Amino acid sequence: MNEQLEKDFLSKIDSLRDKTNVLHFSTGADAVASYLRLREFDIKPILCYHYFGIKDLFMVKNYIDWFEKKFNENVYQYPSTLFSEMFDRALFQYPIKARERFRNRIGYNLAGHTKEKFDKFLQDTIGGDVVFHFGLKYTDGLHRYRHLMQHGCSFGNKFYPVAPFQVKDIQAILEKNDCLLPIDYRLYGMSFESPRAWNINLIKEHCPETYRQICDMFPLIGAEGLRDKYTKLSKHHKQRITQYGNYAMPKEGLTW
Repeated sequence: MNEQLEKDFLSKIDSLRDKTNVLHFSTGADAVASYLRLREFDIKPILCYHYFGIKDLFMVKNYIDWFEKKFNENVYQYPSTLFSEMFDRALFQYPIKARERFRNRIGYNLAGHTKEKFDKFLQDTIGGDVVFHFGLKYTDGLHRYRHLMQHGCSFGNKFYPVAPFQVKDIQAILEKNDCLLPIDYRLYGMSFESPRAWNINLIKEHCPETYRQICDMFPLIGAEGLRDKYTKLSKHHKQRITQYGNYAMPKEGLTW
């Protein structure tokens, strides 16, 4: 743990109590740890998950259902732009006016739809002092290290609950709270964002219901899996499986 950032965190945490706290809850290890850290200081954030267009994707729904019951929480879900962008480019679609059909159905231009604008929308809707929480750690790379060491655990209306943490600190807080991570961490070491060449075959093998849901929307996604021969899991993915795989759900469908 970084002592300088931890001292900064402890000096600022009380300032959050009279504000509305919103946590971007990706279901990733850092986001989950951010929630647990805020919870230790009796701060209850609003949890916002940006899902990949397919509402209630089975392996994601399975984890969110578990998390909500485990911690008596409500995770508010909003569609991300990734799904729309993939559809707009007619990726993994049969090439018969797929793009035109999609654009006619959604009825708006995708340009300019960003998370920053979404945050602005939330802030304007909620009103008052709103703080947005992100799972940034000082060990996440040189850019984040410089940013955190310069600004500390907060910057503008952003707050970083796990900024002082190393991987071992994330592991410790998961163990302390008996908290699981999504099955994704057992398969490829990070939370699901979108179907990719390096994850679709793993999803097909271990999460067949999720794979079927993806195929319903992207019928040619199996072709992307053929690229897996050349895009095997990187060293980074394998390292994260080693770090977090033991904390992940064991299978796609569980009854709680």
